[in-house]
Amino acid sequence: MNLLSKDFDLSFLSSRFENIFFQLFVSIDENSYISCIACWCEKSSQVTENWSAIQNYMSVYYQPPGDLAVWNIYLAFFCVESLTQWEKYVIENDKYAVRKLVLDGIQASPNSAHAQTLINNHLLGADLELKESNMQPKLDFSLFLNDYVRGTPLDTKVASREERAQRINNIIGFLDRHETKES
Repeated sequence: MNLLSKDFDLSFLSSRFENIFFQLFVSIDENSYISCIACWCEKSSQVTENWSAIQNYMSVYYQPPGDLAVWNIYLAFFCVESLTQWEKYVIENDKYAVRKLVLDGIQASPNSAHAQTLINNHLLGADLELKESNMQPKLDFSLFLNDYVRGTPLDTKVASREERAQRINNIIGFLDRHETKES
């Protein structure tokens, strides 16, 4: 699945936020519709002062088709200046209306194709690769741990608590020795 640029009348946003450019990206997959409105901002103050109002307008004026589509709406801010960690946290963790993404501190505002790549990478993990591993699982340790943990007393007696603590200490000691051998 990929998000692609789509011509869509976003004048409900561009007429109210004159110094911010908006563009819509949508998925081409019929079974899992995702839409993302991207916002280009030069200054971090444009993001911090307007993100809430933009999401409010989106919640009223932008209703994608489909029953589940309303749960897959994103608002991505591209900003040349960097926002503080706290500002990004507040924006990205706000759950009202749409999911939000802040891509800040970039050298220059990305063009549409670069923005599309960044959105696909961040929202869909398009840049992730699955590689085969040559490592074999270490069955000896997992079998040892399984045998060692089996039979651990689970009651609240003092002696049982001490035995559990001792087993944990033994496991930690074993791991420390094992890591030293591999290093």
